[in-house]
This record gives sequence, C-alpha cells and structure tokens, in this order.
Amino acid sequence: MVPLLVCGLVVLRRPRLVRFPLWLWLPWVLWVAAYLPFAEADNTLQRGVMLMTPLVVGAGFSTLRVDAPLIEKFRLWLHRFIWIFISAAGVSTGLLVTGQLAASTGFATGAITASLLAAWYAARYAGGDLRALAYWAVLAAVPVLANTRTGMVAVALTLPLTLAPLSMKKRLIAVSVLVAAGLLVFQMEHIQKKMFYSGQGTMSDAVTGVLEMFSGEEPTSYDFATSGRKRIYTALLDGLDEAYWLGHGANTTEAISLAISEVAHPHNDWLRLRYEYGLLGMLLFAMTMLGQVGHALRRLRQMPPEAAIFLWVGAGAFLPMALFMFSDNVILYAAWFGNLQFAMLGLGYAALQSVKRGGPGRAIP
Repeated sequence: MVPLLVCGLVVLRRPRLVRFPLWLWLPWVLWVAAYLPFAEADNTLQRGVMLMTPLVVGAGFSTLRVDAPLIEKFRLWLHRFIWIFISAAGVSTGLLVTGQLAASTGFATGAITASLLAAWYAARYAGGDLRALAYWAVLAAVPVLANTRTGMVAVALTLPLTLAPLSMKKRLIAVSVLVAAGLLVFQMEHIQKKMFYSGQGTMSDAVTGVLEMFSGEEPTSYDFATSGRKRIYTALLDGLDEAYWLGHGANTTEAISLAISEVAHPHNDWLRLRYEYGLLGMLLFAMTMLGQVGHALRRLRQMPPEAAIFLWVGAGAFLPMALFMFSDNVILYAAWFGNLQFAMLGLGYAALQSVKRGGPGRAIP
C-alpha cells in the first residue's frame, strides 16, 4: 500500500512527467477492471489493486530525473538491501539459527525476490563488475536453501540469459557450470525429499512428474511430490471449457483452491489467469508482457550502459517472472517482485528522457 499510495500521489501531481508506457498496459488494465463489477468472490477488489500496483510504481519512478548521483544511490541502497535479504534467507531456512537446513521453509517468496536481485547482479557482471558475480552466486544459493524448485531454475537463468551485453563464450561457460551444479544440487538429501515422496528419484522421474502435473493427465507414478498442486490443477483444468474465452470471473480460483487445500491461490498464475479471465485474458497478459520487453529493448539502443541497466534488468526480469507464474503467484506478490521490477523499468524510461536532455552526467565509479 505504501508504494501504491506514494507513487500514485507522484503521478497525480506530475502527470506530464510520466514516461512509463502506461498505454501499453491499458488494454490489460481495462480487461481486469471490466470484471470487477460482476465479481462475487471475496477479496476481488484487493487482488485487482495488487495486479495494478506495479504499473503505478513504474509510472511514479518514471517521473524522476535520472543522473549519475541517483544511479549511484540506487546501486548503493540495493547493495545494502541484499545483506538484509541474505540474513533473512539464513534465518528463514534455519541455517543461521540451528546450523541446519529446515525440511520446508516459508521463504518461497524470497526465492522470487532473489531472481530479481540476481538479474541486477548478472547485468552488473556483464557490465564489468567482477564482484557482482559473487553476489549473484550467493543469490543463486537462496532457492537451494529455501528448497524452491522453480526458483532454482529461474535464478540460474538470469546469468546466461541476461539482456545486458555478455559474450557468448561467458554465456556458454555459465550454462556448463550451472548444468553441472544443478545435477549436484538435485542429489542433495533435502532436495530429493522435497521432490519425491519416497525421498529418492531420478531426473527423468522429476521431468515426467512435472509434465504430468501440468497436463492434467493421470500420473504414471505417484512418487513425484506435487505439494497438492496436482489436485488443484486438475480441478481448474476440468472447468476451463465451461468458460473457454472469457473465464469464470475474477478470483473464482480461490474457492476451488480452498476447497482442496488450505491455500487461497492455485500456485499457477498462468492457469489462474486462464480460469478467471479466459483464454483471451491470459493471451492479452502474455502479449502485453512481450510488448513491454520489445518496447524496452528498442529504447536500449539510445542509452549509455550506466543508465541502460534499469531497462536491462526490468525487461529481463520478465523471464523469471514467466517461469514463476507456472508454480506460484508472482503477479500478486507486488511487494516481493513487481514493485521493484517496475521501479527499475520506470527509472529506465526516466533515464532515457534524461539522456535526451543531456545525459546522466557521469558514469558509475
């Protein structure tokens, strides 16, 4: 609420200075808004506001004048925050409290934040900051400690697939190292226990389990641990054809999810959008994401590296976001991901305007 209110007031006071392309997101905003008057489920308005909050944050940050001191200040505060974040990860996973990893943790949302921070340090490394690689490696360990399966993949991909200019050789080396590390991590005891009910399985078993979970088909093996997702996914998939194009209505997945488990979300944003807003709504959101990435990439050609990092990270973060949407509710976790991502996008568009007025002044030391 604080970022929403503060950035909302900034936008209302300085509407002519907004550089963020709100017009690009307007069809999606109108689509969500059109469902609100007909919604019968609880918390619908709140969830709708949560979906829109990052856009307001992006618009607010795009009104700033970006110069070298502001870029340095952002870098400094983000660098300070990472120490707080790493400490929180250590406590939540039990490592700093008992010296041992907890079997399950409540730090799944932390893994989502780790992917965004990792995208930042991957871009910093691509820009020549060698120390950033060490910070990236620490962040890559967060989902391993938190035992979040999608998080491990999402964070790992932020380095080889960064939008920042990184040589193909370094990208290939990163992929090779990550594949080797991934195979070792997969064999860790707490990972195996989270992945399989029996406590042991192969990579082939895991891949088969994931494909069957998302397909809605009857599983060939009941050993792959779905954490209850399989039953929820099947219930939602069975109801898709009843409202194929326009969906069942905003937040209608909550009642189904609560009827099967104790969680209010289906832990799959793509399926949630498909069920609630229909195939048209889900495709609209996906096309808007792609449109935002393309719009940012075209603007990058006009920007110096010290300012371009905001668009590199903001646009590149849609990749881990899209991955997390298959197994979590990242689009609702504005405080954990969306607000910071769109703040970076907003600063990127603000920096573009500053470059047109004369440049950010000086490079980051």
